[in-house]
Amino acid sequence: MKGLFIWWCLLSVLPVAAQQEQKVVSLGEAIRLAREQSLDAMVAKSQLRSAYWQYRNYRADLLPNVTLTGTLPSFNRTLSSYLKEDGTYKYISSNSISEQLALSVTQNIPLTGGALSLQSQVERVDQLDGDKTTEYMSVPFNVIFSQPLITANPLKWSMRIEPEKYKQAQQQFAVNMENVAIQAISYYFDLLLAMINVDIDRQNLKNSEKLMQIAQGKRERGLISDNDLLQLKLNYLNASSSLIQTEQAYEQKMFALRNYLGYNERVVIIPDMPEECPDVEVTFKQVMELANKNNPFRYDVVCRMLQARQQVAQAKAGRGFKADVYASIGFTGSDRTFKETYRNLRNREAVSLGISIPILNWGKGRGQVELARSQAEITRVQLEKETLNFEQDVMTAVKQYQEQNRLNEIVRLADTVARKRYKTAYETFVLGQISVLDLNAAQTEQDNARRTYVSQLYSSWVYFYTLRGLTLYDFEKREDIIYQQEKY
Repeated sequence: MKGLFIWWCLLSVLPVAAQQEQKVVSLGEAIRLAREQSLDAMVAKSQLRSAYWQYRNYRADLLPNVTLTGTLPSFNRTLSSYLKEDGTYKYISSNSISEQLALSVTQNIPLTGGALSLQSQVERVDQLDGDKTTEYMSVPFNVIFSQPLITANPLKWSMRIEPEKYKQAQQQFAVNMENVAIQAISYYFDLLLAMINVDIDRQNLKNSEKLMQIAQGKRERGLISDNDLLQLKLNYLNASSSLIQTEQAYEQKMFALRNYLGYNERVVIIPDMPEECPDVEVTFKQVMELANKNNPFRYDVVCRMLQARQQVAQAKAGRGFKADVYASIGFTGSDRTFKETYRNLRNREAVSLGISIPILNWGKGRGQVELARSQAEITRVQLEKETLNFEQDVMTAVKQYQEQNRLNEIVRLADTVARKRYKTAYETFVLGQISVLDLNAAQTEQDNARRTYVSQLYSSWVYFYTLRGLTLYDFEKREDIIYQQEKY
């Protein structure tokens, strides 16, 4: 049966594709090509790649950061003011070249939000005038600790949010690829239905022409009225007009599917009539459990609630007293020779406490906290609503799929009955036992039954992949859907 359908497809497009490459494409192959080559698939892959590097950047914030900085060299020729003992100023010239090199290792502290750094530094200054001396200054070892005393600790929040965001991105990529499959199915069946419409209209035109010739002979013998003959002529003209329109629609659907699958304009795609959609037993409870486990919506809920709480914490931390501690301890030395700078070392310490106390801000701090709380409450209510909508979507998808399987059986039988009825009506009309109206009705019912069968077949495949997209579960293989990710 499928082989006959392919031959029919080849013959139906032969007049418009004689100089083009014809390619028979099954529904499964169309889905595979769409996942590999479509622009939607490329966008999905780019989004996942972006999420991956965002996650990598977050991970890098948790690791030691090694930095080498330097000035090689710095030339300085300036006049600087100098305060003398008598209270007057004098300008002195400075003409020098300096070089500086520093190596630092910095580690953020997720628990407190502070940072710990180890530094080593060396500097050289060459005087270009006067006695033209050279001075070295070294800091062999220096430990620096900085800590905000009142903070929302962004790094601690990132440790809770960023892993969830990356999990969401991974699951969303799988959902997007299932949506690509649904779009490919839509384009595929659009072309298939357009091709069937062309075939129906060509067959109708052929039948109309043949019936009109038979009717002209009957009219000459007085077996039918002028009204019946004119009706058949009108049927012939309508069939000719309909064929032109369906051929135009066919070209448009061909263009859409060809572009989506990444074929060039020389390729003519011949869609193969798909098999029946897989018939699997599903229940709302089963699908809901799978959706709650696999769908990225659950990670989206967690991320948005955490982000809302972070905004509240930041508003609370920023509304009042602020303090920052800075401490540095190490060794330093200087001399006219590089080697001696590392011998006669002296202690190097620095401690500072910076504070900021808002005295009068007209309630701005409190307002920012209340605003953040209001936004968090809005987010919570929105998520509750979206959760209910999500459950409703799952229930609708399950019900549609369950009912579609029963509907497919009905339209399949209706298509078979309609074809048999038209064949009988055609033969009966040739014998002169029924009217033109009866024949037209049989033809219309046959055409509609054929289109309805293909449309319902399309719906069943869409509903099946909708379930896959909601649950990220392969109901045929009975396993979770996991897409192989690219190595970046």
